[in-house]
Amino acid sequence: MKLLMLFADGFEDVEAVATRDVLARAGIEVVDARIKEDETVISSHKMYFNHFKRLSEVNFPEFSGIILPGGSRGVNNLLNSDEVIKIVKEFADSNKLVCAICAAPMVLDKAGLLKGKDFTCYPGCEVGLEGNYTGKEIVVLEKMITARSMLYSIPFGLAIVEKLLGKEISNKIYQQIAGIR
Repeated sequence: MKLLMLFADGFEDVEAVATRDVLARAGIEVVDARIKEDETVISSHKMYFNHFKRLSEVNFPEFSGIILPGGSRGVNNLLNSDEVIKIVKEFADSNKLVCAICAAPMVLDKAGLLKGKDFTCYPGCEVGLEGNYTGKEIVVLEKMITARSMLYSIPFGLAIVEKLLGKEISNKIYQQIAGIR
């Protein structure tokens, strides 16, 4: 199982890293791709990342889903990329899992995916979006998962694991990271 995580300058560090960590513990491969040609992607807290693939190097059909971390500047960069909107639509149209946290559900809205659907996001980011904002911590639909904020990065990752691999594996990962024996 393989998921694609998209990165733009200004992405929220914890949302990307914590989510990715939970998925890795479950054995889910995550491929990181940058939306810009420059090799270095800079997070919202000025961490520099150089290992991301270019979008042109990604074979989209091999992925089961896509993940969009938040961070206001990162999300603005995602929103301003026609290629990102097209990719998100293609994942949804292919009946693949689409996941977004914090401000990133704004990208789902721009791709036309929220209309008539429940979702959550960082408070204030829901203004003008076409879906049904719930304000919940996590909203899990058939092929879409949204999370409210950085605080819910680990539950977001666990929700993705549960959706793809089942509740038993998600619970096992939760117990592992919570130190429960």
